Amino acid sequence: MKRKNIFLLCLLLGMAAGCGGENKVQPTTPTPYIVTATPTEKPVETPTPVPTQADEATKAQNAAYDRLAGYINLTKNYNLEPYANPEVVLDTIKKAEALIEKKGTAKEYEDMLEELKGSLKKLNDGSGMVSASLLPSFEEYPDPFLFADGSEVKIEEDWEKRLKEISDLYQYYVYGVYRDGEGETLKYDAKADRASITVEREGKKGSFNITVSVPDETKVEKPEKGWPFIIALGWFEQTQYANDRGYAVITFNPTDLATDNSLRKGAFYNIYPYGDSWKEQTGALLAWGWGFSKVIDALEQGMGEIYGIDPTVSIITGVSRYGKATAVAGAFDRRIKISVPTCSGAGGMAMFRYVSEGDVYDLSSVGGESRHKFGQNEPLSSLQSGAEGHWFNDNFKKITKADKLPVDQNLLSAMYAGQGRYMFITSSYLYEDWTNPPAMWETYKEAKKIFTALGEEENVVFNIHPTGHMVTDEDVVRFLDFSDHYVYGKEAETDFDELTTCLFADGPITE
Repeated sequence: MKRKNIFLLCLLLGMAAGCGGENKVQPTTPTPYIVTATPTEKPVETPTPVPTQADEATKAQNAAYDRLAGYINLTKNYNLEPYANPEVVLDTIKKAEALIEKKGTAKEYEDMLEELKGSLKKLNDGSGMVSASLLPSFEEYPDPFLFADGSEVKIEEDWEKRLKEISDLYQYYVYGVYRDGEGETLKYDAKADRASITVEREGKKGSFNITVSVPDETKVEKPEKGWPFIIALGWFEQTQYANDRGYAVITFNPTDLATDNSLRKGAFYNIYPYGDSWKEQTGALLAWGWGFSKVIDALEQGMGEIYGIDPTVSIITGVSRYGKATAVAGAFDRRIKISVPTCSGAGGMAMFRYVSEGDVYDLSSVGGESRHKFGQNEPLSSLQSGAEGHWFNDNFKKITKADKLPVDQNLLSAMYAGQGRYMFITSSYLYEDWTNPPAMWETYKEAKKIFTALGEEENVVFNIHPTGHMVTDEDVVRFLDFSDHYVYGKEAETDFDELTTCLFADGPITE
């Protein structure tokens, strides 16, 4: 301590003692308030205060106040711009702030907190849809032949209307907005086996590259309208075989269109930035699927003539997450002739509501166990996680249970039906518990009912190979045979009846 401070302290102490500033020596006397207890005396115990009812009420009031004040601040930071009726929240915030200012009881604070939370649920985003967080549960599969209001679909008159309704449900609750090309302009630059595709819209631009491999005309006769073609997401190992069969092959890197993470960057998002409103949200699955459509656009606009490709006969395929994108793209773009989603699982061709965990099947005939017990299937929580949530839109993340979804993948299959198009659902038996092959078989069974009702029973099949999270050589033989037969009327070696059954057909072992 500095000398000046010591002096001031001594001065204050001297004044408090009534010294008047004189430098006198005071007589030494015992300090009256220090008592030395004898060994036989017990220390005096100070009783612990007992909280009164008033103390408890104050504590509860303060806690309720803090909860309400905190939620007010949280709600003020909520982006209300995407909603048509933000006043329901803004007015409640004012009401809550008035209560805070005048000071209320604990119950008044708690009631106001619930009212404020309820106001957020009343927000209307202009979609006309039920809020994703308020969807009811129902265990049964959604009926493709019933409108959302419960009225019956009359196939000839109402099917297109029902398909529009199904499409709207998927766009709002699951995959985000499908971009149909409205307002876009497309340019391509084709050189040898490489081409670039550039799309512009409202001053925004995005580009991606494709690789093209065509058959040798000296070995394979080209159809009059051009080569049928396969578009594969990422890669296609059987390109040479497909070329030898008379099919062109086009591949592109899906992450050039949309990164496989929550950053939402790439050619697609350059044109359609991901926003806060549901109208500005397209998940990566549909963004990758948009690439299929842009390739077909380019072929239709002249690139097909350059490569000798017929734009009307397309087969699209992808594996795993790209299998999901394949399933979705084929559902939304009706120009796609045959879709081969492979090992796609939940969000692809597996029914959300069908869980095979714990089910036992005899897979010994395909090299597996005679009593294989299925392990974990990919759950909804995984699809909504930071690792996978970007595949979908924000509303999908708000749905807490699969049975709250207003759709299931029988309805995605319905979007293929009645239009002279084909679904070639592909899966694998072994080491695929996560992708839930029995649930993909379940989708096939439900899809078969829809296709049959529309007079196109043969347009949906289920192809399953023994093992491999991939498009196998056997798969390619089968779907090219399928295409040759159903598109061109050729005889095929594949027994297509094999594509209507599998080891899951009789259900799990129950004894």
